[in-house]
Amino acid sequence: MILLLILGSCSSEDDLASYGKAYQQTGAFAPLQKVVEQLPPGSDTARVKAILGEPIDMGFDYRYLVDSIGPKGCVIGAVFHIDDAGKIDQQWTGEICE
Repeated sequence: MILLLILGSCSSEDDLASYGKAYQQTGAFAPLQKVVEQLPPGSDTARVKAILGEPIDMGFDYRYLVDSIGPKGCVIGAVFHIDDAGKIDQQWTGEICE
């Protein structure tokens, strides 16, 4: 049972790394979306950077953009909100209008 848990966690880490690499190489939305879906809550900002590369650092969140504009005319990407402890407490993808 423990072996299955270890293998499962390795697989998801491999998946995250693979999706992150794909995003960094292509700037595509699909792998970025997969990272957002699979990154565990409470992850450290260093982990996000290790997976996706250098973000647009707003001080209170990290942003990663794709080369698309949404229906409201805003850029599309992912937002990782950073709490007071430096951990990711919210993450989402979509149109970023601010």
